[in-house]
Amino acid sequence: MTTSESHTTTPATRRTGQDHDCGCGCGGSGADGTAASRPAPGGFRAGGQVRPVFFAGQLLTEDDLDRLIGWTAARFRAHNRLRYVSVDGLGAVLCGLAVGCGCDRGTVRIGVGHAVDGSGNDIPVSCPETVDVVALAREFRAAGGGCPDPCPPGPERTYGLYLRYDEEFTEPTAPYDPGDGCTPVTCVPTRVREGHRFAVGLLPDPGSASGGVCDLLRRRLGEDRAMLESLREGAEQPPSADDMLGWLLPRLDTNGDLCDRTITEGLRDLPPRSNGNRVRENSARWEAVHALVTAYLRGVVRSLLVVECPSGCVPEVLIAEVTLDGCDVVRAVPAGRRAAHLPDPVEQQWRARLSGLYANGAGPPDALAFLLELLELTGCRLGPAEGA
Repeated sequence: MTTSESHTTTPATRRTGQDHDCGCGCGGSGADGTAASRPAPGGFRAGGQVRPVFFAGQLLTEDDLDRLIGWTAARFRAHNRLRYVSVDGLGAVLCGLAVGCGCDRGTVRIGVGHAVDGSGNDIPVSCPETVDVVALAREFRAAGGGCPDPCPPGPERTYGLYLRYDEEFTEPTAPYDPGDGCTPVTCVPTRVREGHRFAVGLLPDPGSASGGVCDLLRRRLGEDRAMLESLREGAEQPPSADDMLGWLLPRLDTNGDLCDRTITEGLRDLPPRSNGNRVRENSARWEAVHALVTAYLRGVVRSLLVVECPSGCVPEVLIAEVTLDGCDVVRAVPAGRRAAHLPDPVEQQWRARLSGLYANGAGPPDALAFLLELLELTGCRLGPAEGA
């Protein structure tokens, strides 16, 4: 998304680069930058943050203290990402940030509140602010979002108003002068002031956002719900062995993590297709394929126990939809995620039930029935993503 920068913060900012670090790297080197040795099966495996350790008599440098600050900040960002950021990397409005038309033409009034962006950065807004939406729209359109004139005649236009984390170095101080006449002495910043910017951009495409469990179910089950319905006990026209196998094999190609030993061995030992109308052989093949499909559906249900980690880190948080008529703001309504990502009441309901079923046994007694019920509960359609 292309957005304009805010008119409410100091433009001369120096970024540390940490606010866009999602903290999801999987480096393959040791602490000294060399390739890490293969760990013992039960041995230590590096993968977390590295924090400094201090000892008596140690000569502390700015690097040691910066590492401590960086470790602490990374822990807070990781907590925020896992608590508030959605699977598709979108942040959250945690509280406040009420939106209304401003007193001046082309402005909106933003109330106090708190948001977290896709990188896990806290974005507090401690005082009400007035944002010049027309000026931001002009910058956005001039940068490639359309005609630079934000007030052309014609129909109303709706933009997204975004909140973005920002920071700047401040409070410069001259370091100690050794007096050797060779070391240059220039002022260096001693603080990092955290802040935010407002930006205007296009509203996100509703079809581009991840549907969470719905996307997972589409990936696991494909786009044809009719096959699942035909597998129900007592269905009017059960699928043939070839139909079930034709459905199962493409699912395994795209969901290899569910292809366990039971399915692998079952495919290898599958009875051959009968050349004639041999009821016993055809029935044996149908039962074998049906058992494989049932095993796969059980694997799909088990996979729902895993909560996906956030992927990507969208740096802006959508806080409002603002509609302009010419240069006048005619509507400004809150938008975006207005609460923490988890626990969603519906998701919390079915996850709690699923966890209970696995805690008390081997999961749902009928995996197909559970999946069909879940599709109804979440409103998921097996097909292209909603809004696509």
